[in-house]
Amino acid sequence: MFINRALVATGVLAAAATALAPIASAQPATGGRCDNTTLAATLANPDAGAGQRYIQFVVTNISHTTCTLYGHGGFALVGAPTQLSWTANPGSSLVTLAPNQRAAMTLHWTAIPADDEPGAQCEPIAATAISIPPDETQPLTVAWTDGPVCQHGRMDASAYYKL
Repeated sequence: MFINRALVATGVLAAAATALAPIASAQPATGGRCDNTTLAATLANPDAGAGQRYIQFVVTNISHTTCTLYGHGGFALVGAPTQLSWTANPGSSLVTLAPNQRAAMTLHWTAIPADDEPGAQCEPIAATAISIPPDETQPLTVAWTDGPVCQHGRMDASAYYKL
């Protein structure tokens, strides 16, 4: 009886290994999470209308291995207030970037001053911005040429998505 159970168990394990082998070999090699050493960043595709502003914070995998991003990155203007909130559109998902592939998070803010922000330049205008990839601690730096962020620096940011 014991020998029969052992043979059945061995057969089940062999069948499972055979069925899973193609799946395992199809998985890309990974270098782990994307961080400031594996990514280059830029701002792209600015859009505006009715006082609303949008831009993509785009990252490119500059390493020689695949890396992953999951969720929202941090973002702040250097020298200007930033109150970042995260949106669920799109929601968090695992983004796998092979070398030279890109992902982005969309930033949104308004150019309409709050009642207590006098003048067209509602807040100081930053010259640079920083963003920390999800689950990391070291920032990426980009030039900021997109004017002031009104409403006391309030910005929304989506999760990263693949481009």
